[in-house]
Amino acid sequence: MEDTGKVQADESMPAEVNTMTRETWVGALLGAILGSFVIPGVLKLFELIVNWWKWSRPARKLLEGLSDQNEYCKIFVRDFIVTEDTKLYSIDPRLGVGIVPNVHELWPDVEGRAVGNLLNILGQVGKTKNIDIVRMSQDIGEWNTNLIVLGAQAQKSFDFYKNMKCVAYRMDDKEIYDTQNNQVIKRDEGYGYGLILKALNPFKTTGSRGVSFLIGGFGVLGTAAASYYFKENFKNLGEEFKSDYFGIVVRAPVSAGEQAAERLYNYDKRITT
Repeated sequence: MEDTGKVQADESMPAEVNTMTRETWVGALLGAILGSFVIPGVLKLFELIVNWWKWSRPARKLLEGLSDQNEYCKIFVRDFIVTEDTKLYSIDPRLGVGIVPNVHELWPDVEGRAVGNLLNILGQVGKTKNIDIVRMSQDIGEWNTNLIVLGAQAQKSFDFYKNMKCVAYRMDDKEIYDTQNNQVIKRDEGYGYGLILKALNPFKTTGSRGVSFLIGGFGVLGTAAASYYFKENFKNLGEEFKSDYFGIVVRAPVSAGEQAAERLYNYDKRITT
């Protein structure tokens, strides 16, 4: 017989054996593909979904309607008006000090950084739209929404203490007070003190129940410490307080700054309804 160099099927082997062999090879190939790529990919996706759910659930309980894409939330920020005769200076490492012209409105630095912290939090829970930043100089009494007030000693802050429900603490230009018994919270020298409050907003009339937060403190360091602590610990706060209203007191040493913020656990207050 002439050797053609081609491999021929064994004609003596039953046809069903050849068919089974082909099916076996195809099955093995598909199994290898599934085992190497598809199944691990599905398992990894499932793991990511589970981890996301475990992570986001406490945060969403904490924020409630603030994390809903379809509900509006407003962040109230203190702003300042600059008169025509005021000179503003900027520092450029390459050019030095220069005058900044044509600027008539300013945000405090601490409020700007606090807004960044809040947008970071909202973005992590999937809230990327229906967010309004309202300058307090243009606030006409907007309450019918989920809201966050930055700062603890502005008029909007004082209105928050008065008009919101389940407010654990309040502050004036002198002290921090426990709203339940009017007790003054002791403060040590060399620290900036801040508040993180979650309260009920009774003026929100549509959608989920109204939720409101106040993040602020005594001066720049108090507000900076409160917003930084909130950004770093909002998931833990959700695990601890869930959907309850609460108030916590934080402080940061003047010598170290906001990233050294610590929570004074003995002042934690939970308010259930």
